Amino acid sequence: MLTTFLILSVVSVLSAQTKSTSSSSRSTRSTGGTSNFRQNQGDNEERKGAVRDFVMAVIGGMLRHPDPTIRKQTIQAISSGMIGGDNNTNANNEGGIRSLFAVGDERGGGSGKDETSTGVGGAVFIPDMYVLLSDPDPEVRDIASVGLDMIFQTDTTLLRFMNDPEPLIRKYAAQIYSKKGFSSSQYQNNTSNSEQNMGQVRDLLALRTMLVHLKHEKEPSVRKSIVDSIEWYIRSGGNNDNRGGNANNQSAGDMFGVDVALLDKYLNDDNAELRKQAIKTIALRESSDDVLMKLMERLRVEQDEEVKKELLTAMDILRTVQYYNPASSK
Repeated sequence: MLTTFLILSVVSVLSAQTKSTSSSSRSTRSTGGTSNFRQNQGDNEERKGAVRDFVMAVIGGMLRHPDPTIRKQTIQAISSGMIGGDNNTNANNEGGIRSLFAVGDERGGGSGKDETSTGVGGAVFIPDMYVLLSDPDPEVRDIASVGLDMIFQTDTTLLRFMNDPEPLIRKYAAQIYSKKGFSSSQYQNNTSNSEQNMGQVRDLLALRTMLVHLKHEKEPSVRKSIVDSIEWYIRSGGNNDNRGGNANNQSAGDMFGVDVALLDKYLNDDNAELRKQAIKTIALRESSDDVLMKLMERLRVEQDEEVKKELLTAMDILRTVQYYNPASSK
């Protein structure tokens, strides 16, 4: 509540100061006193700069507040403010408090045309956010990590979850990281060479990360998610131009197949009907050679004629998907 009160108070001061500046400017212009106008404008800009410095000092103090909730809220506010606006400059973004966080152009982080400042905005808090990565509260550490990822477009938080002791967390973290790492670098023919080169770098980093985790991962379900993502990347043509996803090429939504239980448990269940249903689901969602071989192994020992028919149909579907995928035939 204290933080909200202080920020709202400062917003009111900024708003009143802006109105005062506008009124003063109009009054000075009407008298025709050019020198007085410039002097008053300079004084107003100096006062607004002092207000901004005060607000920045207040926010900086909130990052060190003893209440972890206030520390988390402050991190979120700074991170959101720094990445708000367009990709070129967010110096004028929404004005008020958010303009304080924005990293502006050569005129600075304020909304005034003639203001002079460093333009660093919320960047002054980045060292404090790195310090908060060692905060005693685990949620503050996570929020600080997410905030830095937002600002610098990194994936450190996801990478940490990929090493979590809980297999389910590792599985979902691997899937999210794969979709984010591989899907974000889909290019079209009209993209620039620099964008394609940057996409190739992202792909290489994502592949390196997935291969390292595959080397050390022991949990079958997590391993399958990693293998699925790598095979999807290979089938989709790597970083070629045809990664947009079409009738002959799988999209990012098709990156992951069925759960490992369907392959190892229900595909070999004693109940023939369960085996049939598992096979139908596998045929709809899988396309890898590894799954195709599992179906062949099941066909080798299958005794039920209906299940055999379902296995043959499923293998035909998998082969059709692979055949009509241009990248998979390379």
